[in-house]
Amino acid sequence: MTYELFIEAYITTSAVMFPILVFIIILLIRDMGKYSKLSEKINTTIKDLSEDIEDKGLKRQKTESILSHISRYINKK
Repeated sequence: MTYELFIEAYITTSAVMFPILVFIIILLIRDMGKYSKLSEKINTTIKDLSEDIEDKGLKRQKTESILSHISRYINKK
């Protein structure tokens, strides 16, 4: 008898929780999409900043990352 009650409780719980879990997963996916767009904008801005620094005369070395190039420019000033 307790086994049947356990199965019934499990079925009821899973019927209630499944739509909630699907909803949470959908919200997480939407948030990840927003963060990837924001990350792309930040990356574009950093690249543009590095190009502006190169136009001012501080050339980027081949082995140097964009952030270290900007950091070198800031330290030079």
